[in-house]
Amino acid sequence: MKRYRNLAVIAVVTTISLGTFFTKVAMSESKLPKFYLKTENGDSKYAKDLIISAGYDQSGGSGGRSLTITTDGSEYKDRNSMLSELDSDYYDLKKLDHLRKKERNFMRGKLSSSQFYIDKDYAWYADVKGGKLGGTYEHQNNHFKMYIDGLDLHNKDRFKFKLDIPEEENYSYIYVQDVQLIGKDLIVTTYQNKTDVVKDKTTNSNINVDQNELVMYRINVNQKKIVDRTVINKSSNDQNTHTHTDIQNLIQDSDETVPSKFDVYKKVKLKDTVQTNGETETEELSNEVIIFNLETGKEENLNLSNEQKEQLMQSNVILDKENLYFITQSDKDLSVLKYNLNNKKVEGETVLIKKVDSNNLSNYKVIDGKLYAITNSTENPGKFNKDLIVADLANGQSVFEGRIEVKNDKGNTSKALKKLEVYDFQFK
Repeated sequence: MKRYRNLAVIAVVTTISLGTFFTKVAMSESKLPKFYLKTENGDSKYAKDLIISAGYDQSGGSGGRSLTITTDGSEYKDRNSMLSELDSDYYDLKKLDHLRKKERNFMRGKLSSSQFYIDKDYAWYADVKGGKLGGTYEHQNNHFKMYIDGLDLHNKDRFKFKLDIPEEENYSYIYVQDVQLIGKDLIVTTYQNKTDVVKDKTTNSNINVDQNELVMYRINVNQKKIVDRTVINKSSNDQNTHTHTDIQNLIQDSDETVPSKFDVYKKVKLKDTVQTNGETETEELSNEVIIFNLETGKEENLNLSNEQKEQLMQSNVILDKENLYFITQSDKDLSVLKYNLNNKKVEGETVLIKKVDSNNLSNYKVIDGKLYAITNSTENPGKFNKDLIVADLANGQSVFEGRIEVKNDKGNTSKALKKLEVYDFQFK
């Protein structure tokens, strides 16, 4: 009898504790500012499905609250709420969250957006697993395997198989950078690292030198085997001069899951010089954009004039479907040059985006030929604004202008916006 009384007490205490917890969460929520995206000028359709990911620092640096902002309002994500975690979005692309809710079995255990390919008929996913337990990699015998999982979106057929990776024993890590379907072949591009032992020219002793490679695997999904392996690019490891592919600077599409027959990346050539004080100075000798045609399996050069090549050196490059956009920041505005990968040429003249103040630019993306830019601006001292500009890259004209506003404004709009940090934005 005592046992049952104890269980009853535990149940009552748990219920009270949960009630107190959610009451505190609700009270905390009520004190937070409610943001929304307001249309100032232009067509509101460009902001209708936009979701802004942000953080609000309510306590002066002791930990912010994450939230999402839309035209309808804002929603805070409570880090301590189990219900919030269960209901939260999982991916940085909304289309993957929708697919996760619709095809839970297929999406189980799948993480990175870059490992997906999705069209109107199929969803494909590729992953590489291996390495030692606890994340400790050795340079050999990591037993890497490639895992392929496909789903027919109409009849729900699954295509699951794993593959041996050629020469995998030479690599310390391998991870998937992109997945594409070209014809009936699945193209998986990976970023791989291996360590070579070489002689130091100065000391004549053995040293370990890392080498990074971009590798393309062409997979026949019917035969379930790799039919071609091509090293697209690899670093060279001269001790003074080396080239490398910086995975952080790979040119990404705004949606990495969409079909594309091109892999675009940067190849940077650097020269390291040891100074008299022992510090190493790195000089950038060249910085070029490389186009790899996944259909032909060949590298293509950009057809640019010397002036355009110089502009490219100073630009951020964004891939939007079959177009590259070279975006250059000047003192105030942005200039944009469009390069069509299919036609292999620059299309039109350089376009100026005057509505976007490059000095206050927070982040931006190119989506369907439109530049979406969020800026942090100060109209006058002490007043903060966070604006959204959408510009048509065909002519540079803005098609939408809006800003983040506070719903429950009590004269503290500027103060609330100062504490708001925008991280990213995507579409539903």
